[in-house]
Amino acid sequence: MATDAATIHEQGLGVTQRHDAWWAQPIAIASALIVFIVYATFRAFYNADYELGHGTSVLPEHAYMLSPFYSPLLGVPSWMPAWIGPAIFVMWMPAGFRLTCYYARKAYYRALFLDPPGCAVAEACKHNYKGERGAWIFQNVHRYFLYLAVLLVLMHTYHVIDACRWPAADGGMRFGVSVGTLVLAVDLAFLSLYVFSCHSMRHLVGGRLDCFAGTAARESRYKVWRCCSALNEHHGVYFWLSLFTVGFADFYVWMVSAGNIADLRLF
Repeated sequence: MATDAATIHEQGLGVTQRHDAWWAQPIAIASALIVFIVYATFRAFYNADYELGHGTSVLPEHAYMLSPFYSPLLGVPSWMPAWIGPAIFVMWMPAGFRLTCYYARKAYYRALFLDPPGCAVAEACKHNYKGERGAWIFQNVHRYFLYLAVLLVLMHTYHVIDACRWPAADGGMRFGVSVGTLVLAVDLAFLSLYVFSCHSMRHLVGGRLDCFAGTAARESRYKVWRCCSALNEHHGVYFWLSLFTVGFADFYVWMVSAGNIADLRLF
């Protein structure tokens, strides 16, 4: 069906000739984002029940487990207000990476700002559209948040390894895996897929070249670029999976640390 885009634009927000339930996706996305933001903000200021295991006062016979919201765990200066906890010094990094993510921009522009609500659906009439300039120019820092996100992947890897080191009777450490270990490992896997499927990562490993042929180094970059490109096809899926798993991993550590559930050791 032909669509008079100019007429739709002038008629105002939400006008469309689509007959499907186009509104379902933005409502679902907005709901998911709002729930996660509220939960993450609450946990950032909760400042309790974010670690357990060896070296702590909570289940010292357990392997060390740290909520991914607090990784890496940084000390808070004594002069800081009590309501400021370790997560405040960490969560700005993944939050900045996700906020400026190319996929996330599309998701929250449509779901939260209705700009536009969907394909072939009119947004509020704007005669002064300037793109991501002005106040929105901060989106260009995404490539720099990528470097911080890679560091977070390394830190989460370290903490997954920590979750496999259980105190032994002789005072040493031995290998072991619990349900909590798997929860943190799954979160690490989806975080890694999300980070390494990033558009900026794809450009970082394969950009600024007119030709990949010629040297072994360029051919190696081509192989890495192809791998990132294959992952990039599902970048949006990894965004949502990693968002869910990081929230669930924090919730799991919270529940175990608070004594509400027991972390079953598998071997």
